[in-house]
Amino acid sequence: MEMLKVSEKGSYVLLELPYNGKAMPGQFFTIKTKTGPYIPRPFSVYDLKDGNLKFLIKTGGEIQQFLDEDIIVDGPFGNPISKIDDVLLIAGGVGYAPIHFYALAYGFKEMIIGMLDDELFDFVDIPDHCVCVVNPTTPVDLAKLSPLKNILVCGPHEMIKGLKRDLPESTLYAIMEEKMACARGMCEGCAVMTKDGVKFVCKDGPTFKISEVDLEWTYQ
Repeated sequence: MEMLKVSEKGSYVLLELPYNGKAMPGQFFTIKTKTGPYIPRPFSVYDLKDGNLKFLIKTGGEIQQFLDEDIIVDGPFGNPISKIDDVLLIAGGVGYAPIHFYALAYGFKEMIIGMLDDELFDFVDIPDHCVCVVNPTTPVDLAKLSPLKNILVCGPHEMIKGLKRDLPESTLYAIMEEKMACARGMCEGCAVMTKDGVKFVCKDGPTFKISEVDLEWTYQ
C-alpha cells in the first residue's frame, strides 16, 4: 500500500511504495496509474530499505493528480553509480533525491544542498555534516571553497553549467534530468551530446562525466 507524506506548504511529496526488488544509486523508476499519466514519469530513488521504495516529488506536475490511485512502478532503469572517492555531493531542489540515496549507500566527504526556501529543508532527511543554502546563495558559491575535486551533482541545468564553468579543475559527474517517455532509449526524448556523439540519459546514463557533455547542445 502506497503512502503519501506532504510538506508543510504542499510543495513536495514523499511517495512510499512497497517494493521487494533492488536498486542502486543512480538508477530511477517510472511511475503511472491505470488512468494516467499517458506517459509514465521518471523519478530517481530517494530511499530504498525494508521493502519500501521512496520518491521525492515536487508538486504541480501532471503526476500529482494521480498519486491517490494505485501506482504502477517500472524499473529500475539507468546505470548504477560506483562509489567515488573523496566526493563532494551537491544537490539542487528535488535533485536531492538521488544524492540522498547515494549518501546512504556510500557515504560522502562533504555535501551542499541548495533550496528555494526552508520548506524542503524541514521536509527531507538531512545527514550530519551537510551545508544547506537558500537563494540567493547557491551551491556553486560554496563549492568554490571546497578542497575536494571529485563532485557528484544533481539539480537544475544552470547549476551544473555553473559548476562546469567555475570549477574547471574538478572532476564533475552529474546525474542528468531530462524529459523522457520510454526510459529505454527508443523515443530519443532524453538525448545529450557527448564527445562520443549522441547519448541517451535513460539508457547510457543518467550519470555522465560533464567534461564530456555539451551542456549548450539542443536536440533537433
